[in-house]
Amino acid sequence: MRWIAILALASSACGGLGYQVDRDLLTEVSVENKLTLFDAENDVSIALDEREQIRREIQQVKQELKDTDKQIQEAVEDAERAADKGDVEREKVAVMADEVVYLKQAFLGEQIGLLRERLSVQESYIYVAFAKYELAKAKLVKKNNVRGAQDIDLEDFEAQVDEYVEKAKEMNLDFAEYEKEVE
Repeated sequence: MRWIAILALASSACGGLGYQVDRDLLTEVSVENKLTLFDAENDVSIALDEREQIRREIQQVKQELKDTDKQIQEAVEDAERAADKGDVEREKVAVMADEVVYLKQAFLGEQIGLLRERLSVQESYIYVAFAKYELAKAKLVKKNNVRGAQDIDLEDFEAQVDEYVEKAKEMNLDFAEYEKEVE
């Protein structure tokens, strides 16, 4: 069951890959031999899970950002009530609370931007995982001398992995610089 889900995900999500092994070629490979794909499948699953975790974090921070609107309104109302009562100290505290919440809003906005960049980097890791998965499939098909395997050039698949690894490294370096800026 997991095998089918990974294949479905791989075929839909790695559409950007230049080199892919036709799923029909894998039908001639025994189940025992397909077990060698487990690590590559696992890496794809981990990369996809990490992407979902980042998406959940973005949603959580967005909710926190929405909550700050209520906090600002409460601080303004507190300041107004304190002013109406002539309580200067409470009014000052409410105004400071309002300023703090505005700072929190700015921080959360930056955090969302950072998480979105992290999501982009994770997307590049997903492509790396899919490229490695396709390479593992290509090696498996070649090793088992499946009909059609002669048309597969492992060097193309290896170059594809190298290309996506290089892109991911560059994106990760850019992200690290951006992260320092945000901090």
